[in-house]
This record gives sequence, C-alpha cells and structure tokens, in this order.
Amino acid sequence: MEYFKRDILPIIASRMKHDPVIVITGARQTGKTTLCEFQLPEALDLPFTYISFDDPDERYRFQKAAVSILETIETPLVILDEVQKIPSIFDPLKLVIDRHRKIKGGIRKTFILTGSSQLLLLKNIRETLAGRAALCHMYPLSLHELTGETGTPLLTELWQKNRMPGRLTEGFYTLSSDRIRNLVRDRDKSLAWGGYPPVWSRKEPADKLNWLKDYRKTYLERDISDIGQVADIDMFAAVQKLLCSRTANILSISEVARDVSLAVNTVKRYLNLLNISFQCFLLPPYFENTGKRLIKSPKLYFPDVGLNRAILGDITINKGASYETWVFSEFVKWKQLQPVELELFFYRTSAGRKIDFLIAGEGRIIPVEVKANDKATSADGRNIEAFIKEHRGKAKMGIIVYQGREIAEVRKNIWAVPDWYLFGAEHN
Repeated sequence: MEYFKRDILPIIASRMKHDPVIVITGARQTGKTTLCEFQLPEALDLPFTYISFDDPDERYRFQKAAVSILETIETPLVILDEVQKIPSIFDPLKLVIDRHRKIKGGIRKTFILTGSSQLLLLKNIRETLAGRAALCHMYPLSLHELTGETGTPLLTELWQKNRMPGRLTEGFYTLSSDRIRNLVRDRDKSLAWGGYPPVWSRKEPADKLNWLKDYRKTYLERDISDIGQVADIDMFAAVQKLLCSRTANILSISEVARDVSLAVNTVKRYLNLLNISFQCFLLPPYFENTGKRLIKSPKLYFPDVGLNRAILGDITINKGASYETWVFSEFVKWKQLQPVELELFFYRTSAGRKIDFLIAGEGRIIPVEVKANDKATSADGRNIEAFIKEHRGKAKMGIIVYQGREIAEVRKNIWAVPDWYLFGAEHN
C-alpha cells in the first residue's frame, strides 16, 4: 500500500532515543493511525503491538487489568491509539514504564500514544507522565509531503542561512518544465482541497466535498461530545461557520457574540473547544514587550482550506484571506519540524503598517508578506523594508510569498518567492 511520506517521521524516531513515551496529537483523520500502524514500524524495522481504544472491548479489557496487559506485551514498540477514550490508562502506564526502567538488560520499550483531544491528553500527561513523554503534533498533509519531494524545503535553508544563497536562485532556473508544472499542479490542488489524506484518495471533486462534509458532521456529532458539553449543536455549528468566515482576520469575540446573540463567555467556550480540537488557531501579535501580546487581539485562522469549503457552504471568503490561511497552515506544519521551537506572529503598528507573518526564534526574525496573485512588486516589500530597518539586530531578510513563477529580489534582501518553490520543492 502506498502512503504519503510524512515529514514528522524522523522527528519521532529521534525523540524515541530519549523518551519512553511519544504522544502524537492531531485532528481526526490527519493520518495518525496510518503513521503509527504502518509507516513508523516499517521505517524503524521494529516488531510492534497495536491497540485501538476506539474499540469498546479493548477499553473494557484495559479497565479491568491494564497493568497486567501492558507488562505482558513483549514487542519493543507499543502503539496505543485514541488514548483520550480511556483516561484510566495513564496511571497504569506510568507504573509499567517506571518498573521497566529498573530492569537492566531487558528489551527497551517505547509507547506511542495517539489522540485527537489536546485538552484531555495534555491534562493526563502533566499529571502522570511528566518527564517521561515527548509531544509531537500531526497536521494534515503539507505541500512538501504532497509533492513527494524528500529533500530540505527552501524555507528551511532560508531560516538557517538568514539570507538567500546564490545557488538557490541559480537552482530555481534549472528546474525542468515538467517539475515546475507538477509542483504548481500540487499547489493548486492543495489550495483547493486542503491536506486531509482521505480527500487525496478521492478523484472526483464531488467525492472530495462529500467526505469533507461528512467529516464536519462527525466532528460536530462525535468529537465535540467527547471533549465538552454543548447543549445546542446547531448553535455551535453556526458559531463555527461565522468564525470560519472570518479566517485571517483579527478576532473580535464581542462582535461574534453580538452577531449570533450569545453571551461572550459562551462564544469563548466554543472557540476554546474549536481550538483544543485543532479546528482553529489563534495567532498572537508581535510586540517587543511580551506582556502586550497577552492583551491584544489575535488573528483567527481555520487552517484547512478544503474543510473550510465544507463549513462555509455557499458563503465565500475573499481570495486574499483564503490564500493567507493556506500559507499560515504551511508555516505551522513547517515550524514543528525545526530542531528549535520557533514562534509565529503577525505585525501591526498603531499607524496601520502591517506584515502578515513574522517567523521568530534563535535571536532572529524573518518578516513575510503574502500576496494572492502571480506578480510581486517592489511596493509589496515596503513594510518589510521598514521593519528590517527598525530591527537590524534580528531581521536580515524578508520574504514575499506569492503564486507566480519568478524568484526576484524586489528590494534589498527582500525576495519574492513562489509558494510552490518555498514550501514544496526540495533543496539538498
């Protein structure tokens, strides 16, 4: 069976060298089970035991004798899927891990835990597995994964070098026409349908959209009931739809509450449920004074553009907001693969000067503008240039992400880079 190769595989393998428990979280249907049951054991060439707690019989069995069952497993890799379904597993797991650590010369075991509820998982990890578990997040497919290219994405090299090496621009113009067409084709599909793996196994647009609609229905009827009490699912769905229509915009909870005639605290609770179940993200503003980040309004993103089509139905959002949302999702998927944790912000001054994204970490910042068209000009880099001048110690270069087929320095150290080249093409 063929699968999309997931970029997170080497990250998980690396963390297994040091941590007895790897926790893989993510929205339902992002590929966690496929990764754990097939790709990870194959990549590591390890015997494994797979147990899914979606099965009520397994939940019953473990509730009766979890310690005994876990201790009798002999494979070096133990995969426990959908563990949020059985919170009682965490104490027995801790006991077994601590016992196993004291045995010298035995088989070294690694437990892989997966789940689609961030809140329930993290609560149990903090309380019982602190110091024993590494956390990894599974997102829908990135453009780099969809293209099947295996080398380092250009974005990684730009971050590491903090400049545009000449060989990268030279390499751009040596790309074959066929390769460019394939990369652009995959980009267009990703922009239209998002990254959920089951969508990519369906050929017809109607089948793709039907799957996404069914996914949303399952999320509302099943996942929400798993993680929080929502008395009126129809009202929750209306709030989800209204929030989704405001993707890539600064969030005003009071405005949303007024539009749906709900209390502000109810909207906050619904927003929190959407956030902990990986359906939306809140992007903070950038301030030198970190305290200000906590009191200023964030930007809201519903990251999967395909799922957004199913949520919004006949409602349309402008091309710029949809494209910015897609670029945001690519940045989120990329940054989790970096060896040092990076932060993502947006930037807006009181005078109205704004920059779509700032990638920050390791003492440096790369400002990024997003343009939903096939041309980029010097004017598009004006705000980035001002930011670089004001932050000379941290910002050395800037990027304009756009949909064209040329790479160019539009202002000094500010580069217009096609999205399919920045996120999708490999660079070795």
